[in-house]
Amino acid sequence: MKVAIHQPNYLPWIGYFDKMDQVDRFVILDKADHSKSGYINRSKIKTPNGSLMLTVPLQNKEQPIHALQIATDQKWQMNHWKAIEANYKKSPYWLTYKDGFEQLYQGKWTHLAPFNIALIQHIQSLLNIRADILLESDFQQDFGSKNERNINIVAHLGGDVYLSGIGARAYNDESKFHERQIQLIYQDFTHPIYPQRWGEFLPNLSIIDMLFHCGPETMNMIRQQRAH
Repeated sequence: MKVAIHQPNYLPWIGYFDKMDQVDRFVILDKADHSKSGYINRSKIKTPNGSLMLTVPLQNKEQPIHALQIATDQKWQMNHWKAIEANYKKSPYWLTYKDGFEQLYQGKWTHLAPFNIALIQHIQSLLNIRADILLESDFQQDFGSKNERNINIVAHLGGDVYLSGIGARAYNDESKFHERQIQLIYQDFTHPIYPQRWGEFLPNLSIIDMLFHCGPETMNMIRQQRAH
């Protein structure tokens, strides 16, 4: 059984779902500490003037992810949805997907993790990815930290393969995975090039950019890149 582990990013990029598509179980690390340099509360979309960073305002940034509260005194939901609508309403598949996203943006969200997870699960269903999504916070135990945390989660689930992001090479200890009879492999992601509006292609945007432009072919295009 192949397992991947990732924090619950906001409107994640394409590589996030490429990883999810390659595993049997995808564990969302919602008990990890919030990192200001990460993408837990921010994501990029494309506009006529280049990329635009959408950032969810937080009340308490020095918290584990599942405890992060959204600042309630700002109209961020309306602003984010207006930005998405303004920049994608003329995309080929806007009408196909807009209602599902709009409904999520109209919900009442007090904490960031449930909102992000709802978006991730919605996108997973649109892409027909079959992996089981599990939340670390649903497990009634402490898995430790850093490298040990990932190993312990995979072992707890009975996994024998761990799919890691390439950036984790710096701290993954392959010998410790080997000791627990877990094969450590790395995601080999090649960014697909697809039709976008407004000139030069911009990579590393939220996957909604690809969804609104490529529709039901999105996942096939990602898989085709992986096969090459």
